[in-house]
This record gives sequence, structure tokens and C-alpha cells, in this order.
Amino acid sequence: MAPTFRTLPGLLKTVIVGVPTLGVGLAAAAAYAGGLGAAQPWRWLVIPACLAGVVLAERYPVKIGPEQKVNLGALPCIVAALLLPPGVGPATAALSVLAGNRGAGRTWPESWFNGGNTLVGASIAAMIGSLADNVDLTHVIRATAAAFVYVAVNLGLAVLPAAIHNSKPYLSLLRQAAQATWPASMTLAACGVSIAVLSVEAPLAAPLPLIVLPMIYRMNRAIEAQRQANEQLAGVLSAQRRFLTDVSHQVATPLATIMTNLSILRRASRGGPAEEAVADSVAEAERMKRMLARLRSLAHADEDVPLRRELVDLAELTADVVRAYTAQAATSGVALVTEVKAPARINADKDLLREAVANLVDNAVRVSPRGAKVRLRVDRGSSGPMIAVADNGPGIEQDRLPQLFERFQRSDSGSGLGLAIARRVVERHGGTIRVKTELGTGSTFTIELPG
Repeated sequence: MAPTFRTLPGLLKTVIVGVPTLGVGLAAAAAYAGGLGAAQPWRWLVIPACLAGVVLAERYPVKIGPEQKVNLGALPCIVAALLLPPGVGPATAALSVLAGNRGAGRTWPESWFNGGNTLVGASIAAMIGSLADNVDLTHVIRATAAAFVYVAVNLGLAVLPAAIHNSKPYLSLLRQAAQATWPASMTLAACGVSIAVLSVEAPLAAPLPLIVLPMIYRMNRAIEAQRQANEQLAGVLSAQRRFLTDVSHQVATPLATIMTNLSILRRASRGGPAEEAVADSVAEAERMKRMLARLRSLAHADEDVPLRRELVDLAELTADVVRAYTAQAATSGVALVTEVKAPARINADKDLLREAVANLVDNAVRVSPRGAKVRLRVDRGSSGPMIAVADNGPGIEQDRLPQLFERFQRSDSGSGLGLAIARRVVERHGGTIRVKTELGTGSTFTIELPG
């Protein structure tokens, strides 16, 4: 059920009553300054035209952007404010909006506020740029200014109830609405001025600016389709994150049991015919464990929660990663070497950033031949601190590079889910990750972070 005026918050009641009251005062000032007489008799036809245009616009709305009241009904209101006498044009626009809102099923408080909003904007526009029977460059400039002021006032007042009702900062909501609506608003303002000026100077050409309306409609449809696509994509990504998290948690417990049992079997089968099979099973279970850990890391990196930023020394971070992978590297016969060419500290999420570097080191150790070295270098890049991880592996095929950091993409060089995690983490920090590779020589992955 739509809220009644009595159930609304006190501040919202004040706005709903105050804006129309302000509009009445400004309309009276416009009437006093500009009078009630039309410069040319044909201009009275604008009254029914404005009413019909606003009612149709409200009946078949084409709105662009969130929390805003700018629609095609602004066009006839601008024309009425510019062509009708200042004492008549604002009232015509306001009453047309009131009738259109009620015809579209809006509540009385909303309709009353929207009519008052229009009355304020149209009264100011009429006092600035009402067109006489002779139009020169000065009149055109004033009419243009009046139209843009109308649009700005209309939008500024329209956001007020939304900000109060949703308890959101007014300026933030206004900026959001303005960013979403300014192309359509500017187009409608320019179209309204063009129609008003042509109606005086070249009446037969006055309808020509209306050809922009189908363009606005198509733009609106494209924006709406993009919004729906973004919502669907967000839903898919959210479902994917939940799936990754659920799978990793559900599989972790039985996998731990399997690994425990395999360890018992391995001890019991030493020297027996099943020893090799058990060893292979243990290796596969370890690989699955690492995959689950990466799935959890990927889901965590995808979350929109704020980063837990702290001051991170990149030299210390790389040293931690080296200590963690020393045993694995020694087993593979690979040496880990660190170089700190320039000290670097940044505000970052230490755990996520360490995960990114660890994935690069893990890949480098796995693809490097025995006796090779994996080098970690901390330095200053062109735009900020950087960490480079270089290996002496087989390199990466050129045709795999475009998809190298995509999820679940693998190549002989060992790049896979870990690279997707690294890229996501780096992107969340506002940095970049790139690779330089040559077949038979090795690859160097470089993380560059904002300074």
C-alpha cells in the first residue's frame, strides 16, 4: 500500500509542502514581472499541447538513471515556460505534471511535490528567458540558460525526497543522478529551446527537433538493457563465489580424511607392491588440497568487502613467501633468490597481496628445471613499487598469452588458477600484472602497484 501523507516522516512532509509553496511564490513573482498576456494569439495552443505531452510522457515514461524525475515530460514544460506568458506558462507546466502524475496512478503527495517542483523550475525559467515576438541572439542565449536552469532545478529538487526517504547523503545521490541523466537532460533542454525559438521564427520547422526523441528512446532502451545485463552478471558472479566457497568447504573435510588414511596406508605399504600406487594417490590428494585452497582464495579475492589495508614492506613480504616455499623449492632442486633494489612500502591488504606473490612463486618453482633459480625482485616501477618473479622454465606460447590470466586456463608452463587469483588481487589494489616470456628461456611476471 502506498504511504499516505500522515505516515510520512516530518522532514519529508516539510519538503512536500514547502517546494510547492515556494513554487507558488515564484510563479506570482513571474506573473508580476512578465504579465498574463500572450505576445501572439497562437501561443495559447501551447496549453493543451503541454497538457497532452506531459500526460503521454507520464503514461509511457522513458526514464534514464536511478532516483530521478527527468523524463520526456520536461520537454513540453520547457516549451510552455518559454512561449507562454510568465504568468501562465509555469502554472500550465505544473498543472500538466500534476494531471499526468495522477493519471499515471501516483499518490497525491508525490504528484503534489512533482507539480511544485515543476512550478519552481518553470517560474525561474520564465523569468530568465521567456521569448517575445521578436527573437534575437540575446533572447536565444537567455532562453538556453533558462532551459538548463529548469533542468538543474528540477533534478536538484527531485532528489530531495529520495535522499530523505533512503537516508542517503543528498550530494552523493545528486551526483549519481546527474551522472546518469545529464545526456538526456541536456538533449531535452536543447530540444525545448529549439522548438520554442523555431515556433516564433519558423513555425513550420518547429517540430523538426522532435526527431531527437527516438534517439533518446533508443538510448534509454540501451541503458536499460545494459543495466539488466549488469544485474545478471553480478548475480552470476555472486553465485559463482558462493559455489566456490561451498565446494571448497564441503570437500575439505572428506579430503582431510582421505589424506589421513593415505598417510596410514603409505606407512603400512612401505616396501610392498602398493607403495607406488599409494604415493601417487597422496600426490593427487595434495594437488586437490592446493586446488581447494586456491578456490577459497579466488572466492575471497572476488568479494566486495573492503581491503584490510595496512603498511606493507614488500621486501619483508617477499622474504615471507621465500621462507614458505623454501622446502618445496629444495625438493624440486630449485633455488629461491631475492633482490631488493629499492625499498618499497605501500598500503595494501597484506594477506591478499602475499597470496598473489605466492601463486607466482609456486608456478615458477613448478616449471623450473632442477638446478635453476627463481628470482624475486623488489624495485620501483614507472608508476609505483613492483615485485617481479622470474623463472627459467620453458616459457609460454604466444597464443596462450591473451587468456593467460583467465580462470581455469592452463598451459605447459603451469599457469592456471593461481594467475587468475594474482590478477584479481592486484586489480583490487589498483595495480597491474604483466608477463614477459620467451620460449626456452623462461618467464617474468611483474606486479606493479600504485605508489
